[in-house]
This record gives sequence, C-alpha cells and structure tokens, in this order.
Amino acid sequence: MIRHYSEFFQNTLTKLGFDVHGVWNTFDPPYNHDTGWPIKLPDIEFRASTLLVMHFQDFVTHKDGKILELEQVEQKYQQYANQVVVIYWPHNLKHYYTGPIKLIEFNVHEYQILQNLHVRWDEWRHMVSMPKTLAWQCLNGRMCAHRFQVKEILQHWPNGILSYHDAVPLSQWDYSTYQGTENEDNFIRLLDVYGSCAVNIVTETQYNTAPGIITEKTFMAMLAEQIPIVIGYPGIVQDCIELGFDMFTDIVDVSYDYLSNDQRIQHALETNRDIILGKIDLAPYRERLCAQREFLLDDYPTVMELRFIRDCEQLSNSNL
Repeated sequence: MIRHYSEFFQNTLTKLGFDVHGVWNTFDPPYNHDTGWPIKLPDIEFRASTLLVMHFQDFVTHKDGKILELEQVEQKYQQYANQVVVIYWPHNLKHYYTGPIKLIEFNVHEYQILQNLHVRWDEWRHMVSMPKTLAWQCLNGRMCAHRFQVKEILQHWPNGILSYHDAVPLSQWDYSTYQGTENEDNFIRLLDVYGSCAVNIVTETQYNTAPGIITEKTFMAMLAEQIPIVIGYPGIVQDCIELGFDMFTDIVDVSYDYLSNDQRIQHALETNRDIILGKIDLAPYRERLCAQREFLLDDYPTVMELRFIRDCEQLSNSNL
C-alpha cells in the first residue's frame, strides 16, 4: 500500500502528544527569484501543545546569508516561531539556518516516486537485465545555462544519447509530449534509453548555490543501475554520499563537486571522460549497481521514515 506523506507526518507527531496543524504544501506558486516562494501562512491560536507543521515542497531561496522562506515564517509567527516545524527537501538545510523554527528533512518528492515505482516493478523489471550497448546518456528537458553548457560539450562525444529540450530532440519521445506526464510514467516509457546506457550524466535541477534539491533525475540513474555522474549545486555528490548512496568514487573523479560554477561542468566531464566513453570495464561493479537499486527501491523509503520518526522523537524530548 502506498503511504501518503501527510498522513505519516500527522500520525507520527500526533502520537507524540502534539496538537498538529498541518500545511502540507506551503509554497504557493509562482516563484519569484528575488523574494522566494509565496507562502501559505494560516492564522492559528498557539497553545502549549500546538505544533504548526509546514511542508516546504520544493527548493528554497538562499540569499544574503538567509533562507527567504524561513524569514517569512519567522516574521509571521514571531514569538511562536519555536512552535513551527518546517519539513524540507534540500539536504542539510539546518546548516544554513540558526533561528527558532524547527527543521526536519524529508524528501517527499522521491518518497512518493519510489513507492509508486515499487508498486509498478513488474512493468520495468526487465530493464535491469538489458545489455548496456551504449556508453552514456544525458537527458535534458528544461533549458537552462548549466544544461546548455553540458550539451555543448557532450554533443561532440560518441556512443551516447543526448537530449536538450527541442533543440536536441530525443528520438524515442519528443519533449513536447512530456507536459503532464508523471515522472514515473516518463521513466517507464524511456526504459530502452535507461536500460541501454551504462553511465548517466545527471544535470540536476539546481546548479548555482547550495542548499539544493536532489531529484528523481539522480534517483532514476540509480534505479537503472547506471554509474551516476551528478552535476548540480556545489556539494551535491557529497550530499548523496551522506544520504547513504554509492557514488562510485573509486572510479568516478568527484573532485569537481565543490569547484566554482564556471569550472565544475568542464572538470566533471573531462576528468571522467574515459568512464563516460566506455573505456573502463564496469563488469566488476555490477553487484554494487544492483545493490544500489535494491536499496533505493526496497529500503530507502523506510529509511526515510525511520529518520523522520527519530527526528520527531528528538523534537518531543526538546521541551518546546
């Protein structure tokens, strides 16, 4: 049975004695680069057991040393801000914030996708036994500066599959068909791509600043038993390692991870050119690739739940 995150959050905190008021999708589009997300800020009466739980369902805005969305919450609730819990997606957001709001990490987006793909395993299980006949893939839907730079380099490299919006169309599925397609459906309809490519150059959603989000783009490379070369915000590879994932640092040079924005892409591709072009035998890594897929699909949602329960218990013991 697929477990909905809001019920899990509500039940976990209620069992610990909190009177929970949940805002399960706090951000209210459209996003503004200068001011951050508009936020739903309900008026509630705070009592001793009251806990306002706000789910930040997307990336946050880190600007001038502040997280703008958390600043909005603080300004609204002022002396009661310590009775507000924000459940967030970007890894280790608490490293960028020292105010009174309580923070708990939980990647709802991937939690739901993994549960859905687990239920649909029979639809895509054949992919993991497909022969890797191509060296690499790099799929880019939305146009942006860092993906353009990656495309400009990889378009000259052989033995791979590259797409970039409609400028470099994917022959299997035109990008114009993607709108309205769920991530799980898109993954399954691209099984021939994922199943045939050994390495996945993942151009993640965010690039310029941390903290950032780790999305289905990285997770689907792992589910496809591919070597991931993740190009995203500074430190994204280290964040993946901290979350428990195998980033194959014995064959992938990840020294690019904290380089400046104008160096990171070139360094990531050039220092890993041999593995991208299929010049390194990946047969010895098959067991680790399979173990990664099994961990992500079978165990990781439970790991996320257990971490959340642990953090809520610590919150309960902290005497708000």
